[in-house]
Amino acid sequence: MALLDMKDVRGGYGDADVLHGVSITVGEREIVVIVGPNGAGKSTAMKAVFGLLKVRGGSIVFDGEDITAWAPDRIVQRGICYVPQVDNVFREMTVHENFEMGAFLRRGDLAAAYDRIYGLFPDLKAKRRNLAGDLSGGQRQMVAMGRALMLDPKLLLLDEPTAGLSPKYMEQIFQITRDVRDAGVSILLVEQHAKQALAFCDRGYVLATGANRHEGTGQALLADREVAEMFLGG
Repeated sequence: MALLDMKDVRGGYGDADVLHGVSITVGEREIVVIVGPNGAGKSTAMKAVFGLLKVRGGSIVFDGEDITAWAPDRIVQRGICYVPQVDNVFREMTVHENFEMGAFLRRGDLAAAYDRIYGLFPDLKAKRRNLAGDLSGGQRQMVAMGRALMLDPKLLLLDEPTAGLSPKYMEQIFQITRDVRDAGVSILLVEQHAKQALAFCDRGYVLATGANRHEGTGQALLADREVAEMFLGG
């Protein structure tokens, strides 16, 4: 059974549908990437999972439970965390205070949780007392991911985590994403760097005009001539 099973979902903002029957699954300990041209509905599909838009058809099942009409706060408690592309850290708080905010639903001693997060993001340990707003773009992205992981989710949603980052930080974020997957967290991400994302993910979906166009393993999609010509710049 898939951890996340999004089936034939239609929906959007106001009265306008952006998604026209999108289907996506994510398995246990799997990295799944959504790629496609601008306006394809990639981020909208992710927001549908997190309850941020009106779903007018289809279903979203998580860990065996239908969450289609759930509000985001209930979805977080169920085990899904979402890291948006922008405005994803508390800039006037320190790195550690951001992580403390991420643990708002947890009780008891969090020492082991902090050790785990700093283990995944060693660059941040020495900067734990620095304001998040003073960090580089790549480091802020790590803070955003770390804060979400403080809730110990089963599924992490990442919306364009490498947008605007240098190649060095892009590769670092991808490696951390693998490490998070290896630690037992499934990941669904939207990514603008399609070739690089497909090269490291387990499976991928290509969306266009709010609908599924192609799906398969990352390597299979990279090798597909039609996908390469239409969506990856040849």
